[in-house]
Amino acid sequence: MLLRFIAAAAAVLFSVGQTFAQDSEEREGGIVGTGIVGVITELGSIYVNGQKIEITNDLQVTGSVPGIAAGELKPGLTVAVVVRLEGDIWRAEHIRQVLPLVGPVEAIGDGMLTVLGTQVDLGALPLNATIGDWVAVSGLWKSERVSASSIDLLPDWQGPAEVSGTYFRPATGQPDRIGRTEISGISPRHLSSGDFARITGSPVPGGIEAERLESGVFDARVGIVQVEGFYSEPKPDGLYTVLGSGLIAFTDRPGMIDVASRTIQCGIDGKLGEFSSSTLSPEEIEAVRTKLECL
Repeated sequence: MLLRFIAAAAAVLFSVGQTFAQDSEEREGGIVGTGIVGVITELGSIYVNGQKIEITNDLQVTGSVPGIAAGELKPGLTVAVVVRLEGDIWRAEHIRQVLPLVGPVEAIGDGMLTVLGTQVDLGALPLNATIGDWVAVSGLWKSERVSASSIDLLPDWQGPAEVSGTYFRPATGQPDRIGRTEISGISPRHLSSGDFARITGSPVPGGIEAERLESGVFDARVGIVQVEGFYSEPKPDGLYTVLGSGLIAFTDRPGMIDVASRTIQCGIDGKLGEFSSSTLSPEEIEAVRTKLECL
């Protein structure tokens, strides 16, 4: 299952042979929304992280595999939704499907399968794929695995493979990875440890030959972030994140970070547990924090 959160980031693509994404003040004309990322749990509008979000059925869902509109969303899919608070109602302005893995099944075991070199834990989901089948995996990153909330077969898919999640800079001499998926073809030098990255390309044994790299979860600028997911193991410098969120913090007590249990946390401007912002007024921050029950 994947991160559930309300977050802050924006990405616009540019091309210089290799294609990356970068923050932009221009995409939404400087307007800051609120972002919700998580697994859809109910319909009738959509419910993510317990938050009811009003949608327009014909609103196009970006990043979906295959392409769908908002009215075709179903429980178990993971989405990143840019919303605006109207009175006491969240209204969706942009919806992106977030897929930790899209690619061929490389191996199948007891309650698990492997896609692009990363293990996918099925939990109670039925296994309806065979080796070589292409699948789209929704779910939450837990350590270097994905705990799946939905597995969709892609029998006619002609598009690229994909891995999306938290990037950590590797040790010297080690390959770039997201989870256990090795990344070749593009070196993500512009990324920092803890950034959210979305990489598309061609599947290779145990990984992906990257053709395109994007950073940031959302399709527009957002402010406060609420995340539900699993903590990463703190790095030697104390850096840790809620996996898949793009929000980082530092600790000098790494043993206190519980990586086995889900947690719900909030943050802003890429910082976990902080709420100071140069783009939002104190009144705006307080209104959103109250609605999201951020402490």
